[in-house]
This record gives sequence, C-alpha cells and structure tokens, in this order.
Amino acid sequence: MEWQQLQTEQEKLHGQLRSAKRLSEQQLLIEGQIAHVEQEITKHSVELNQIRLKLQKLEGFSFMNMIRTWTGQQDELLAEKVDKAVILELKINESKKMQKDLTVDLSQVNLKIAQINEKQLQEALSTLHVKKKSYLHLHDPQQALQLEQLANEEVITKQLIIEIIEAEEAGDIALTKLGQAAASLHSANGYSIWDTFIGGGLIATHLKHEALDETESQLHDAQIALQRFHNELLDIQDMSTTTLHVETDGFVKFADYFFDDIFSAWSVHSKISTAREQVSRVQDDVHNTIRRLQEKHNKAQGYLQALQKEKAAILQT
Repeated sequence: MEWQQLQTEQEKLHGQLRSAKRLSEQQLLIEGQIAHVEQEITKHSVELNQIRLKLQKLEGFSFMNMIRTWTGQQDELLAEKVDKAVILELKINESKKMQKDLTVDLSQVNLKIAQINEKQLQEALSTLHVKKKSYLHLHDPQQALQLEQLANEEVITKQLIIEIIEAEEAGDIALTKLGQAAASLHSANGYSIWDTFIGGGLIATHLKHEALDETESQLHDAQIALQRFHNELLDIQDMSTTTLHVETDGFVKFADYFFDDIFSAWSVHSKISTAREQVSRVQDDVHNTIRRLQEKHNKAQGYLQALQKEKAAILQT
C-alpha cells in the first residue's frame, strides 16, 4: 500500500510539472504569435498608405488620367486599388483583434505560471525518489521495478488523455464559430445580391453594411478559435508512450492557410461564395481532426485500462 501511495504522489507531482512545462511552451508560442500579428499590422499599414497615395494621384487631374478615362482604364485602375485598400484595411483590423485576444491569452498563461513553484515541485519529487529507493531495499526490487515502469506509462497516458480532451473541446468551439461565420457569410451574400440587383435604397445599404460588419466579427471569432485549437494540438504533438504515439503534423495544417486570404475572398461581394466554400472546407478539416483525436482518445483510454489491470495483477501477487 505504501508503494501505491508513493506512486500516486509521484503522478500528482509529474502532472504539475508537466503543466508548468506546457504553460512555458504556451507562453513562448503566444509571444511569437503576437510578434507575428504586430509585423502584419506594420506591413499592411505600409502597403495601405502606398495605395492611398496612388489613389490620390489617380483621382487628381492629369492629361494621362483623361486619356485613361476615355479608354475606360481609369475605372478599372480605381476599382483595383480600392479593392486592395479594402482588403488591407480588413486584414489590419483582424490583426489588431488577434493582437488583443492573444494578449489576453498571454496574460492568463502568465498568471498561471506565477502560481506554480516549479523549484518546490522538483524538490518534492527528489524527496519522493529517495523514499522509493528506500522502499526498494526493503521489498521485492523486481516487482517494484515493474510497478515503476507501469506507473510512468500510466502518468504519461493520463496526461495525454487530458490534453486530447482539451484539444477536442477547443475543436468543438472552433466548429461552432465556423458555423456562425458561415451563416453570417450567407447573410452578407444575400444583402449584396439585394443591393446590387434590386436596388433597395438607403435601408438596404445600411442592412448590407451591418451584415458585412457582422461577418467580419464572426470571421474573427472563428479565427481566434482556430488559433486556440491549433495551440492545443501543438501541446500533444510531442507526447508519446511506449506503444502510443500521437502525430499532429497533419492536424494543424488547416490553420496555416485558411485565414491568410479569407478577407480577400469575401471583401468583394462577387467572391463571397468563394469565402463560403473556404469556410466549408475548413469545417470539414476540423471535423476530421476531431474524429482522429477521438480515435486517439479511445486508444489511449484502452491503453490506460490495460496498464491499470497489469498493475493490479502485480499488486495481488
């Protein structure tokens, strides 16, 4: 019984130390993501200012502008520059929102790190190892060694299950947010068609802009949810046991491409259907990722039960 108590205490300490390591990794990850969005804000702001200068030149009087107007090129050039400006503004707004949300996430991680005394945990674990060595001298060393190996596998497997569950929960939230974004895109598409082909007047235009603003907000909510899902998946990437390994490289790829150009697609109402298709594809990717996580969860749960049965059999001998 004393050995089991020692193992339980070791499992608790290992779990706390794993949490500390995980939080430190999250801290570095989020800091890098914040730095990235800040770079995006700077880059897009420079590009937007350059386009504004070009628009001022295009709209100003010149004989070249007159010639372009006669040939129809002026409208095309204006439309192209305005469209690029709209896309850049949307990307800047999104990056600023991401910066704000990620800063909140980082503050929460820092608060949790401040509440953990890692040095104290390491000292407690060292003391526990001394107690276990003393136990080995007094009892069956071979049996104790088997129990130690099983206990280490059990600790890792339990931690893996916890982190898979957290990833599944983050994936469910991402799916919900993607569904809301898809519905909002559908609404924005309807208003753009109404405004373009039926006219609608001032009220229709106001409703259209409200729908587009709502879409921008819903797309951001989906993006931050996907980012958090991505981060949860990275937590389990390196975790493995003797017979169970979770590969997540394929799991995280969907988060790397989708939102890079989503605003380019939906900012022009003729392309909103393209944005809806992109959202649909990512919904499928998230569904598949969650399904694969559930498979790993079931496998890990079965492996844990087998470990516990083997450990119980040794303790009964």
